[in-house]
Amino acid sequence: MLAVIIVLATLLFGAVEIWSETAVMILVLATGLFWSIRDGKPKGDLPENTGKLFLTALVFCGYIGIQLIPLPAAVVSFISPATARTRDFYSISKMNFMPLSFDPYLTIHELLKAAAFFIVFFISSIVFRDREKLTKMIILLTVFGFCLAVFGIVQKATWNDKIYWVRELTAGGTPFGPFVNRNHFAGFIGMLVPLGLAYTLTREAREKYIFFGFLTVIMTLSLFFSLSRGGIVSFFAGMALFSMLIVITRVRKRKMWAVAAFLITVAAYLVYLGIDPIIERFYQTDVSKEQRIIVWQSTLTAFKDFWLTGSGLGTFIDMFHLYSPAPVQSIYDHAHNDYLEYMLETGMIGVALLLTFAGLLLYPVAKADFQGKRGMIRIGVISSVLSMIMHSIFDFNLHILSNMLLFALVLGMLSSLSISSEEKYHGRGSKRAASAKDEEYGNGTDPDAVTPDKVEDWERNQTSIMRAKVNR
Repeated sequence: MLAVIIVLATLLFGAVEIWSETAVMILVLATGLFWSIRDGKPKGDLPENTGKLFLTALVFCGYIGIQLIPLPAAVVSFISPATARTRDFYSISKMNFMPLSFDPYLTIHELLKAAAFFIVFFISSIVFRDREKLTKMIILLTVFGFCLAVFGIVQKATWNDKIYWVRELTAGGTPFGPFVNRNHFAGFIGMLVPLGLAYTLTREAREKYIFFGFLTVIMTLSLFFSLSRGGIVSFFAGMALFSMLIVITRVRKRKMWAVAAFLITVAAYLVYLGIDPIIERFYQTDVSKEQRIIVWQSTLTAFKDFWLTGSGLGTFIDMFHLYSPAPVQSIYDHAHNDYLEYMLETGMIGVALLLTFAGLLLYPVAKADFQGKRGMIRIGVISSVLSMIMHSIFDFNLHILSNMLLFALVLGMLSSLSISSEEKYHGRGSKRAASAKDEEYGNGTDPDAVTPDKVEDWERNQTSIMRAKVNR
């Protein structure tokens, strides 16, 4: 069902319209309710810090709920003087009670999206303890990403000013694939590329190695052809981390050469198909004329007034025009920087909760190893997360429901990989691991001493035996 949610949200224009967003949100909430009833008490070990993460999520939702509650004017004046002053200035009559949020409707809307994010995250972190389910999801996302990439490239080559060749753009935009904004396509694909590459590097069969490598190359090409500067920069950031982790952890040299071959192949395709539009896109960038910088500065100015409790989740569009300078004539509904926008809307309390959640999630990663197939998948997931973290500096990908839910799913993968038990990760391969343990036990060694690399070697030996039989 998680796969259905991601695919549906993406194909429905990223679920940015009210009707599509409502349909996806209902599906997510129904999935969460059904899963909690059927699997509310999961068996086996939970990912590390799951309870603390759940508590942090509840506190965050409770805090946003407080932003919606009408409080006495004296209380609001004490904890957020700027909120009280602004409301008094724009109100016809004196207000005795007022909420911290300047637009409760938008805050409720964003709270529901946050709830959907947490539902997908926690379901993913528990479900993907099983290696088989994790592997199937990565395969599905890689194949879907490839299909999305091909569609985006073909649609751009035959562009008739309509998405899917039938849906006209009513409010402008720079579409690519099913997304109205090419940056959001790049953000989505940017999270899939490291997953596809990591899965490719875990394959032993040459046919699968080439097949999934090809799918990943095409996804990468589509990211470049979208001409999203933020997407391209984020891609290189993710690949830099991917390569660095492989070098630091001293993974087999064959893996390092495979990453180099992947990047060389992408570069060769780009040169062959034409790299001039990409170079021109970056060449036209003029930081001094970039309105995004002015928006960021104005957002920071507004944050100074609402530094503690924020202006209310989702209220950036209501607050920005109060602080925007005269040169900015456009209406900005987002800050084009998810972090600055979040700071303004939730204040330092929200920032503290975000850092707590991130720390609890990333702490197990700092203790993890990157050996074997499990380690390679972990490298891909971490690089995928970094790609979105980087892209969020330049855009508002996390306000696009499809991208936000995919990010939640990838974070759930990261959390699920914090379990130390290899058997939980292997799922279908647990019997193989057990056989390896029995073999070691027969030699008089400790059965618990079987490592992921031994299991991986066992699988490699089985593959070699099968190939030898075929050759005979």
